[in-house]
Amino acid sequence: MPPNVTCDDEVYVDVEFQKEKDVSRDCGCDFETAISYAGTGKFQKVLLAVSGVIYATCAISSTTLSFVLPSAECDFSLSSADKGKLSAVPLLGMLFGCSIWGSIANSKGRRTAIILALSMDFLAAFISSFVQSYVLFAICRFLNGFGIIGATSLVFSYLGEFLSVKDRDKYLGKLEIFWNIGVIVLPGVAWCFLNKKAVQIFDDGSDFSPWRIFVLVCSLPSLLSAISIYFLPETPKFLISKGQFKAAKTVFQKIYSCNTSRHAESFPIRMLEGEGNNNGMTNSKVSISDRNQFTESISKFCGSVRHLVYEQYFKYLTITCLADFGLMASYYTLVMWFPEIFDRFSQYHQRFPDDHSAISVCVVSQANFSSNIIDQSAMETCDPSIANNVFFDTLIIGLSCIPTSVSLSYLMYKVGKKSVLVFSLILSGISTLSLNWVSSVGQTLALSCIFEALTSILEAILFCVVVDLFPTSLRAIALTTTATCGRMGAIFGNLIFGALLDLNCVVPIYLFGIMLIVSGLLCIALPRNENYITLK
Repeated sequence: MPPNVTCDDEVYVDVEFQKEKDVSRDCGCDFETAISYAGTGKFQKVLLAVSGVIYATCAISSTTLSFVLPSAECDFSLSSADKGKLSAVPLLGMLFGCSIWGSIANSKGRRTAIILALSMDFLAAFISSFVQSYVLFAICRFLNGFGIIGATSLVFSYLGEFLSVKDRDKYLGKLEIFWNIGVIVLPGVAWCFLNKKAVQIFDDGSDFSPWRIFVLVCSLPSLLSAISIYFLPETPKFLISKGQFKAAKTVFQKIYSCNTSRHAESFPIRMLEGEGNNNGMTNSKVSISDRNQFTESISKFCGSVRHLVYEQYFKYLTITCLADFGLMASYYTLVMWFPEIFDRFSQYHQRFPDDHSAISVCVVSQANFSSNIIDQSAMETCDPSIANNVFFDTLIIGLSCIPTSVSLSYLMYKVGKKSVLVFSLILSGISTLSLNWVSSVGQTLALSCIFEALTSILEAILFCVVVDLFPTSLRAIALTTTATCGRMGAIFGNLIFGALLDLNCVVPIYLFGIMLIVSGLLCIALPRNENYITLK
């Protein structure tokens, strides 16, 4: 039941009584009060479903290239270095897109920004499936990254701004499950178009290769997601922040009607906080107010930067930035390259069926590189299909994330965020180093599952630590800076891995393992909750 509402000298109790008596005629109710009267139910479940589909779409779009790399090798004559650059291009787009989509969301609305971001992602992916040039394809993938980061980052804000404080964590936590669904679905879609039999069926000798059909199909979820959210309203919290109180009340009424099956007009809230002071505001006054808000936000930003250079804050920000750099350099690189790595294992076994000696990632890669140098007609006989076991192995890696994702909240509550962060970083670093020591594809798969299960949850934990560590006035800039360093690490990792995989792959694997372990050791210096500093 919604809480009692006190407004000056009038007190209104339970809405069930007094036949839906109007609340707050003379003074406004804040967002939390209004959303508590609107209730949590069917509307939020529909919202979670649509937001979940969007987040699953983000997972599919972000990892589509992992299956394109081994398949597009024939059309674009890709070397490992070219594949590394291609993997880094969408991340570069994400780096540029973060702040821009945030500005659009703050000025035009969360829903509008998400629709634009998904539309850009769809168009870029759609066009990329037709282009014949490697450079043009890379440009399209840059636009993919630029677009999809908007939906990825804003879907949390969109869903959260329809929820009360007590329900927010529960609903937002469920979004992580949808990301895993996207990661699990992608190998199945790839198998439909890129396995050997499918390639023979779809490859009709034209320039439109089967992998292009795969890219085209993977663009459709973005279009469907954009259409789905189009029929949902803008968040009432955003509308209130822009002084659009009538529109905000209409949204609250829709939520109330959907959750209670009552007529929208019976929603008891009649005035929102701040509404009475803005009824006569003209457009010129709104413009002046917006300019004042912009000036004030710049001033606050400069003040936040000054506070961040204080010794304690700067120390903790440096640790979180370095930790996210090391984490994302390892995680996003290996996730993007897992299908390529297992495809190389398959090719190795085809070339050397009688070789039962110990093989690791580096042994397979070096053998593949040497064979291509010896076989001058390699590109003429290039096979764009992917072995069936590659899809199966990638699916197992995706499924390995489910236990850690489901138990994440419990682990953080029982063990503590810092302990989970440190332990998982160090263990994932050890599993990465071990990729050089294993002797079979099965052992490589087992280590890959451990790596993926641990690292897939670590950035979320790190961001939770940042939220706890920094005060409200510094939290946004600390999160943005940490996330930016993480994306820079992902770009660095893909470039290094692509350049050295064939020449000396021991170096990047040891580098990634050491970076993860060092990140874990650095996080030991972060304080626990009871020691967090506060800004007066």
